[in-house]
Amino acid sequence: MVRRLIALLGFAVCAWSQIASAQDSYPSRNVTIIVPLAAGSGTDIMARVLATGLSAKLGKSFTVENRPGANAITGAEYAARQPNDGYTLMFGGNGTHSANPHLSKSIKYDPIKDFTPIARLATAGAVLLVLPDSPYKSVADLIAAAKANPGKLTYGAPNAGSQIASETIKKVMGVDITRVPYRATPQAMTDVIAGTITMTFVDVAAALSNVTSGKARALVISSAKRSALLPDVPTMQEAGFKDFDLSYWTGLFGPANLPKDVIATLDRTTAEIMNETAMQDTLRALGLEPSYLRASEMPAYVKTELDRWGGFVRDAGIEPN
Repeated sequence: MVRRLIALLGFAVCAWSQIASAQDSYPSRNVTIIVPLAAGSGTDIMARVLATGLSAKLGKSFTVENRPGANAITGAEYAARQPNDGYTLMFGGNGTHSANPHLSKSIKYDPIKDFTPIARLATAGAVLLVLPDSPYKSVADLIAAAKANPGKLTYGAPNAGSQIASETIKKVMGVDITRVPYRATPQAMTDVIAGTITMTFVDVAAALSNVTSGKARALVISSAKRSALLPDVPTMQEAGFKDFDLSYWTGLFGPANLPKDVIATLDRTTAEIMNETAMQDTLRALGLEPSYLRASEMPAYVKTELDRWGGFVRDAGIEPN
């Protein structure tokens, strides 16, 4: 699916293919984009789509390198330690920069001090997946089963957002559902489909093909609005969780103290790509909502989101480990 959607950008790539002008010294060689999640996650798909555009626009190869592990902490720590020359970037978001600092005591990076924020690209909700032939047709069904069988239902936690959404349900409804940690979103989806675990929250981009093919059933979406791609899936608010809005966001980062000319080149070029109709259509086809913020807007946004997700963690009663 990823290759097919990237191919849809073909005519836009032709428009982007002019090489950077002679006065632009960056990039003079290929660039690596670290994705701290496994291939097939929504963040990974988004990174590959943007890398296609950056490669065409700037005339050097932008390639994705997946470094999953520890709820995206492994890849983020690696990216933070790289030289601040612009040749190693990272796709981060609510996991790396908003939730993980509140969930882990052993995290070895500061989300504010150790990164240069370049752009926010998209936002999206996560859907709660169960087996299609399970008895659970709504969140109410799940909660009833959890109350009748304390600790026997299980949820997969491939990332911080998934854990927080699931723990919020447990906290608000007073039920005991056992957490099963995963290194990656595809593994959690596979185990839901196999019946190994009861449920998992997965971003729309990663879940879409399994839902539309009937391999999994989506009960709710975590964002305040329904997804245009899954219009029959109600929001958590509609399911009775007042004011609940756990929207994921994805952004482009570099190590701390990136040179100003590098920031300017990436800021300008990413803005041009994000303004392309083809790019916006591709993101929406993936279940992502184009939601661009420029480099000058990012520091305040990252700080606000760090504080907001800290509130989610506290409200869900999650103790950092």
